Amino acid sequence: MADDQPLSTADLGATLAVHGVDRWGVAVDAASLPMAPPLPTAISFLIRVLPSSLEGLQDGPTPAYLAEYVRINAALIAAGVAVVRLLETRGRRAERVDDDAPDGPADPPIFPSKTAATRAGLGWIGKTALLVTPEFGSAVRLGTVFTDLRLPGGRAIVDGRCGRCRACVDACPAGAGRDVSWQAGMPRDALYDREACDRQQRRFPQYDEICGICIWACPYTRRALGSDHTIGSDAARTAKGAGA
Repeated sequence: MADDQPLSTADLGATLAVHGVDRWGVAVDAASLPMAPPLPTAISFLIRVLPSSLEGLQDGPTPAYLAEYVRINAALIAAGVAVVRLLETRGRRAERVDDDAPDGPADPPIFPSKTAATRAGLGWIGKTALLVTPEFGSAVRLGTVFTDLRLPGGRAIVDGRCGRCRACVDACPAGAGRDVSWQAGMPRDALYDREACDRQQRRFPQYDEICGICIWACPYTRRALGSDHTIGSDAARTAKGAGA
């Protein structure tokens, strides 16, 4: 039975906070986005990766990083399910994006949560196709819920803010990055080599085929760890100067 009580952004924020969400935002006109369901609003949310789990990631995935990856994925699923339940109890339609569904060549396409995050103003896409946030760098994971509830939208970010930095490009052992600055609507293949990235991840079957080297290399990630001085890159200096 639907609850007639109106739903506020504070209600949504409280529900997300219970599940450890660090930031969230709203993308409007979301139904126009590629692969989006026919619902006008996307609620985008993220959880940061704990800094301690990033130690040693410059050489590839570690048991601590895998454990954190699994923990965050479970928390994002729980957060998304809770938001859907909240919306539905208030008589709204809602649909959670299943970011962990199989995404091989023969699988149905999955809406990329990074698209909703940029439209909601949470960050931009870096040179190895990761979402980069001012607060946490690329050490985040994302969730998305679509709904027919109209909410105030964030200020969309439509181009990259990495400047001349190529830290993630240089760090990638597979050479997946193309040193191209992202713009909204850009084909993914123009930004990075997905097949090269997949080959790199398949080197680590014991770690569920994840890598993470480019996450560690990002100067915004390093700054969030309090150690961006080790990178010495243009983007690290930009991050400091902008106070992002």
